[in-house]
Amino acid sequence: MQSRSSAPAKPKAWNWFRCVTFISVVFCCSLAGWFIAPTGDGGGAVREIEIISQQYGFVPHRLVVNQGDELRLHFASQDVVHGIFFEGYDTEAIVFPGKLDFQVRHPSVSDQYEYQTEVSFVVDQWGKFRYRCSVTCGALHPFMQGELVVLPNYPFWVGSGGLIGILLGALFWVWTDRRREVSPARPAWRLDLLHRFPVLNWLARRRWIQFALMAPGFAFFLLFLAAGFWGSPIGSRNIIITFVWILWWFLLITLLLPFGSRIWCAACPFPLFGDWYQRRRLLGVRKDVGRIWKGFKHWPKRFSNIWMQNLLFLSMCTFSALLVTRPVVSAFVLSLIVVAATVVALRFRYRSFCNYVCPVSGFLSLYSMASVVEVRPRDPVRCDSCRSKACRVGSEKGWGCPWAQTPGRLERNNYCGMCLECIKTCAGENMTVRARPFCSDVHIERFDEAWKAFIMISLALVYSVTLLGPWATVKSWANISEVGDWQGFSLYALIVWLGALAVIPAIWALSAWVGRALGREPSISVKTLFLRYSYLLVPLGLCAWVAFSFPLILVNFTHILATASDPMGWGWDLLGTAGISWSPLWPEYMVYIQIPILLLGLLFALKRGYGLAGELYRDRWKALGSLIPVSSSCVVILLVFLALFAG
Repeated sequence: MQSRSSAPAKPKAWNWFRCVTFISVVFCCSLAGWFIAPTGDGGGAVREIEIISQQYGFVPHRLVVNQGDELRLHFASQDVVHGIFFEGYDTEAIVFPGKLDFQVRHPSVSDQYEYQTEVSFVVDQWGKFRYRCSVTCGALHPFMQGELVVLPNYPFWVGSGGLIGILLGALFWVWTDRRREVSPARPAWRLDLLHRFPVLNWLARRRWIQFALMAPGFAFFLLFLAAGFWGSPIGSRNIIITFVWILWWFLLITLLLPFGSRIWCAACPFPLFGDWYQRRRLLGVRKDVGRIWKGFKHWPKRFSNIWMQNLLFLSMCTFSALLVTRPVVSAFVLSLIVVAATVVALRFRYRSFCNYVCPVSGFLSLYSMASVVEVRPRDPVRCDSCRSKACRVGSEKGWGCPWAQTPGRLERNNYCGMCLECIKTCAGENMTVRARPFCSDVHIERFDEAWKAFIMISLALVYSVTLLGPWATVKSWANISEVGDWQGFSLYALIVWLGALAVIPAIWALSAWVGRALGREPSISVKTLFLRYSYLLVPLGLCAWVAFSFPLILVNFTHILATASDPMGWGWDLLGTAGISWSPLWPEYMVYIQIPILLLGLLFALKRGYGLAGELYRDRWKALGSLIPVSSSCVVILLVFLALFAG
């Protein structure tokens, strides 16, 4: 790393001009996308189309029409009863196998169905819409859909223009920088939340606060296991599927991680039994807290990384079509995780399972770097002079760090479980929780962390194709337990593993190699650029997962309400919502949520990437040259997501 002199301050007026110009470039490129969007052959045509339903897709799986066309649709089913709901066009049909006529209704007008042999409507809205199965037809029913693309598809082209505009705007930002030398990213603002909000400070110091978070989670966990083992085998009617893989995942990836870092780790019920065995306490602290680890081994040093988490998470996701649709499988896997966490705690000290084994913990570690909160010392110098190290080893007020960290030296969120034990044990009240800007932790330090970023972005692509795409063949490959196509599943698994472990990393390595050549700085290695710039996939991947998750919650929200009243699928109606009819929430507007989120991910990736370049290069043009290849890779990746979501 090279030293450099501090850069001169820039006039505020010049910065405002650059900001306005940047926004104008993005706006103009988005507007250009509007004008170059293909308009098709003009509207007004009458199109006779037959749509055939089969588990778990439609033939044809995509309709491309022009705005103003009249669709005259005929439906048939090749296997079981299916529903066809057209987003944005208030039309739903129920199709029966072996029958030419089908039931049709317009949900906003009436709940009554009428038998018809044809349904027609004019496609008066441009963009991409889905037609989804609205009748439970099997395990992958929630993901059975086709695509209706109405030209001109303005959202896709405007979004694509916005992506290019952000890249061009970033180039303009660097071009107009009046400094020849790049300054590394300066420490941004921090807000001491415990000082600003005394009630948070009071809560953080309560001995019972973590147990109060874990106890409800454990109660729900027992309910989920009961529902998984003894409840309905239909995923959309079982609370373990709707609450864990839809509601919990959505809340985790869109709220808890970005705004709470690893706060889920503080509430997670998985380590409850292991913690109790090691401490012999649920609430209080033992007087001999410094000796409780006698008899427990340290985790092996050669496994003190997240490679095991990477491989376990990738293995789980390879069987995702089975895991997220079969209640008994979900219950078995969750039970296995609890057993594994407890067994590890019987032998190894601290939360070794959470640190090195838990498949969920790995991606929480990665994306917690982007969170807007952190646990840090108020004054690191005071921590350096502290002799007791109570935050590490514990005291009469707390257990010490169960993650085997030294809290006074924390610089990243990756391995902080937000348990707040360090705040309780610090005698000088030097530990606190602070708010900070998005994506403030920017240093990926090891290959295992970099590969987690590659795995997560690869799986976001795979899930967007498999679960949100219209391709029935891919779904049948993934759906090994029901279809039994082992050849197809082997191909699917090979694509997943090669993409995550080899293809994306190879693209990144090539980008780093080209970046080193363009950077023209022999002292900076390809390895350094490979590791440092892999951070760009943190904001990019997090925003891609958030964009992926919105359709899950909006399309399946009524299933969540129904299973809240009837968690086991036994016909209960505890809250009066068990009989609610399936109806997606604003599905035609999902793309307008997804596109800005993707653009935000690219913006932060480029912004933080330029800051990382500033830590490596003295000359800004060398810094820019090193960054262009990986930035271009990010744009290509997001264009693929944009095509899947809106194209």
